[in-house]
Amino acid sequence: MHLLWRNPVASTVFALTVTASLLSSEGVAHAQNPSSQTKSSGSSKPTRHDSADVVVTLSPEEAEEGRLNDAYQSIAQQRKGTCTEAIIERYRSEVLPRAEKAAFNVPKNKFLFLANRDIGNCYLAQQDFVGAEASFQKSLQYAPVWPGTDDSAYPVNLRQIATAQMGQQHWGDAEESLQKSLSLFDSQIDKALKSDSEFFRTEHAGNLRGSKATSLAYLGIVYVREGRTAEALKTVDLAYAEAKKPNVSQSFLSEVVQIGRSIAQVTGDKDAIAKWSQRS
Repeated sequence: MHLLWRNPVASTVFALTVTASLLSSEGVAHAQNPSSQTKSSGSSKPTRHDSADVVVTLSPEEAEEGRLNDAYQSIAQQRKGTCTEAIIERYRSEVLPRAEKAAFNVPKNKFLFLANRDIGNCYLAQQDFVGAEASFQKSLQYAPVWPGTDDSAYPVNLRQIATAQMGQQHWGDAEESLQKSLSLFDSQIDKALKSDSEFFRTEHAGNLRGSKATSLAYLGIVYVREGRTAEALKTVDLAYAEAKKPNVSQSFLSEVVQIGRSIAQVTGDKDAIAKWSQRS
């Protein structure tokens, strides 16, 4: 497996690939922060507000989601440090069984998606690419129900799958996953730009474009590893153009530039090397 990285792309691209995948859930956070969206809506008991004599009673579905969220958050907070086998085991023993037995469809799929995604990111950090792909594929099964195929988490999940496939040198599979990711980003960006909401037209569209740029840069890595150097250079140029569009975070551009420079070095194209050396 490690023979894959014994080339000039090795230290930069592999590190960026893994790091970006780990950060992808945070990248999604601009449009959908899993932590903020999974905060407990309360306990199963009624809540009394002191300022007014009002009792708010949760529905059975809300109560179930709250209990699942409490179990999930206790592990997700611990996972902010280094992923360990103990953390993975906690997801498997404390979240997955409870979510699988959930009576309501949305909470069930929501926490099966989140737990499997987090396990996948842990495996990715450990360079267990087979385990990572399996976990990301599982999370993809639940995504249509929550967060939905129109959410940015869906194409990000496909890129995470591609990252795991790249680690296994499954270049054809990775290309297919990234092409699907890009297609979904295109439709989401188009919808955001046509929205009546200024936030969706600006900040949300910018985050979608930045994440699309990352998927394009990864596709450039796939192409260069397949020996398709002209396509690799063209694709990473498209990534740069996307990352330079309005409202895109500088972090997306910085990642694209580092990948572009590495790809240019691998191709040996002097013009591309000069061009990318001047980009920032």
